[in-house]
Amino acid sequence: MSAGIELVGDLGYLLIVCSGVGALAYIFKQPMILGFLVAGILIGPFGPFSLIKDTEMLNNFTDIAIVLLLFGVGLAFPLRQLRAIGKLGTGIAVIEVLVMLGIGFAVGAGLGWKFYDAMFLAAALSISSTAIIVKVLEDMGKMEATSSILMIGVLVIEDLVAVVMISAMHAGVISGSFDFVQVMTTIGQIGLFIGGTIVVGVLLVPRLFALVARLERYEITVLFALGMAFGLAFLSYELGFSAATGAFLAGVIIAGTKFSEQVSTLIMPTREIFTAIFFVTIGALMDLTAIAEYWVPVAIITAVTVLGKLAAVYGGVRVFGFDKQFALGIGLSMAQLGEFSFIVLKAGQDLGVISPFLFPVVGMVVALTTFIGPMLVKFGTRVVAVYE
Repeated sequence: MSAGIELVGDLGYLLIVCSGVGALAYIFKQPMILGFLVAGILIGPFGPFSLIKDTEMLNNFTDIAIVLLLFGVGLAFPLRQLRAIGKLGTGIAVIEVLVMLGIGFAVGAGLGWKFYDAMFLAAALSISSTAIIVKVLEDMGKMEATSSILMIGVLVIEDLVAVVMISAMHAGVISGSFDFVQVMTTIGQIGLFIGGTIVVGVLLVPRLFALVARLERYEITVLFALGMAFGLAFLSYELGFSAATGAFLAGVIIAGTKFSEQVSTLIMPTREIFTAIFFVTIGALMDLTAIAEYWVPVAIITAVTVLGKLAAVYGGVRVFGFDKQFALGIGLSMAQLGEFSFIVLKAGQDLGVISPFLFPVVGMVVALTTFIGPMLVKFGTRVVAVYE
C-alpha cells in the first residue's frame, strides 16, 4: 500500500471517529477539545482500536494546524485591541505567566526531571486556554461583562507572550545557550522581527488586499491570506524563531485591515478541520499506559496548575486595586490549560529535547483541567456577578 493511500485511510478513520466523539462531547456539554483528545486516544497506536499505526504522517498535518490556529488567534488580535487593554491586562498576564513559569519549573525539577522537561513543563503550564474560556463565556452570554472583557484582555496578552516564549525557547535550544544575555538578545531579535514585520505589513498589506478585492473572487482572497500565513511562518522558522510567530503576525497584520472579518469567515472551516486534526493527533501520541507510572506527577501538576493559576491571577488583580471577591472570581475563571500547552510541547518534541512521557502527563492535566474548567469559569462569573 502506498504512503498516500495509507494517509487517506488514516484521515478517514480520524475524521469519522473525531466527528462521532465530538458529537458526544457536545451532547454531554463538554468542551470539544476534550472530545478530540479522546478520539485520538481511541484510534492512536497506543489506544484500544489502534486504527492509526503511523502518527509520523499526521505530524505534518499538526504543523499545518498550528499555523492556522495561530493565524486565527492573530486575526482576533488587532493592534488597537492591545492599546485598549492597557497596563491592567498586560500586568495581570505577565504576573500569571512569571509565577507559573517559576512554579512549573520548580515542580519539574522537584520530580527529578531533566532540564528541558522541566523548562517545557513550565512553559506549558503558564498559559490559560483562550478557546475554552471564550467558548464558556459565549455560551453564558457574558462576553460584554466587565470581568469578561478583562479576562479576554489578559488572555490576548498571554497568547502574545506564548508566541514570543515559544520562539525564545526554540532559538535557545538551537543555540544551546540559556544564559541571561543570550535570552535577552533572543527576545530583542524576536522583538525586532515582530516590529519590522508589523510595520512592513501595515504599510503594504492593505494595498495588496485592495488590489485582490477588485477581482471579487473569494478564492483568491483566501489563497492570498493563507499564503501570507504560511509564508511568514516559514520565514520565521528560517530565521531561527518558531513558525507560530510568523503565522500569528500574519493574522495581526490582516486584523488591522477592513478585510479581516471576510478573511476570518472564509478560512474558518479549514481552520476548524485542521485544529480538530491537531488535537486528535495529540491524543494519538499520548501513551496512557505511562499514566500508571506517572499518576503521582499528573495529580501534583493538576493541583499545582489550578491552585497556582488561581493564586497568580488573584494576586495580579489585587495588585491593581480590585477587591478580594472580584479577584477570586477572575482567578477561578482562568485556572485551566488548553491549546497552547500542546503547541509548546510539540515545539519541544520537534526539537527532540523532551522525554516521551511529557506528552501523556501534560495531556492528562489538560484533559482534567479542561473537564473542570467550564465549571470553574461559571462559578467565577457568579462570584463577580455583583460587580457587573
